[in-house]
Amino acid sequence: MKIQLISTKIIYFAALALFSTTLTAYEKRSKHDLKFENEFRFFMEGALHKGSDNTENIPLYARNGDFFYSGAEVAVVGNYSGTQQEIAYRDKIEAGGYFRGSFGAEFPVAENLAFSTSIGFLYDEITGDLTDGSGGNGYASFRTTVIDFLGFYNLGRHRFGLGGTFHYNPKFDYKEVGNGFQMHAVYRFSNALGASIQYDYLVSKNTSMGVRYTDVSYDFENVSIGDRVGSTADVFVTECIATCEDFIDASSFSGHITYRF
Repeated sequence: MKIQLISTKIIYFAALALFSTTLTAYEKRSKHDLKFENEFRFFMEGALHKGSDNTENIPLYARNGDFFYSGAEVAVVGNYSGTQQEIAYRDKIEAGGYFRGSFGAEFPVAENLAFSTSIGFLYDEITGDLTDGSGGNGYASFRTTVIDFLGFYNLGRHRFGLGGTFHYNPKFDYKEVGNGFQMHAVYRFSNALGASIQYDYLVSKNTSMGVRYTDVSYDFENVSIGDRVGSTADVFVTECIATCEDFIDASSFSGHITYRF
């Protein structure tokens, strides 16, 4: 597997920055006229999340034996295309990261009060050489469906929100290929309910930018291993499914752009 010159994360940053600049310049109005309108509207939202690096708890499968182990970060390394061997990057998977796209609606509740609900998809992925020096290639991804519900207090061009988030079917995929081995593990976590606090600033008639903090964690549910020889039974995993509550911290701090129509 070749290391790509530009990682997926860099592309997302550039696209979000371009989108922000375009929308900010569009439909400008005077400072005195702009304010959050308390009316029913649909919206689209794009966000970048800085999630937790708490992947050391994930029970990785040892391909040279039939057992699981924990305490190792899920990461890959690789060289940028066209550079010297020593110029490398290192990337780690983040629970609670990295990109989120959502679609939702806002409803007026009372004067200066509104309710917002949305559904979206949150995921992070990495790809590159395995960090164990085996020469193999690795791929890892975290992904979940996110349902948000927040109440907002509008104050001119500012608004403050508080509410909850529901993460449906959180899943972690991990693949290893190379030097005679091949393995694909799928880790599933229980649906989770968390809390969110948010601030938004209106930059044009239909566009706002904001930040959010989300507090949520996942309980371990099960793991399935494919593309390899051996059983999947292991005392560590069996005991952890029964006892490992708040196994993965998927809390995150995020910045977002919202467009209403």
